[in-house]
Amino acid sequence: MEIRTKEVAGITFVYLKGEIKSTTSGEVMDSLVNLVKGGADKLLLNIKGVDFMSSAGLRSILVAAKVLKNSNGQMRICGANESVKKVLETSGFTSLVSLYPDENEALAAFT
Repeated sequence: MEIRTKEVAGITFVYLKGEIKSTTSGEVMDSLVNLVKGGADKLLLNIKGVDFMSSAGLRSILVAAKVLKNSNGQMRICGANESVKKVLETSGFTSLVSLYPDENEALAAFT
């Protein structure tokens, strides 16, 4: 699992690459939660490089989204391929966190 971050104009970009499954979900969750606890209040997750996401992967992002929401923050997700997008939609995840086709649309959605 590769996780890269950068901050631009108060928005923390998180680039995930690889498979988010039981063996990597803890790393993803820890990274995201640590960003929020470190003061990040707007996270943009670019998952273009994620080719598989299990229920453990969903949970890792959900935990971070809830921590972020509790601190009045916002999360946007972009770049999901069709199979990952289907997992997110089927699980009801999109009722909690909005999905966008690309970074520009996700950026425009921050308030």
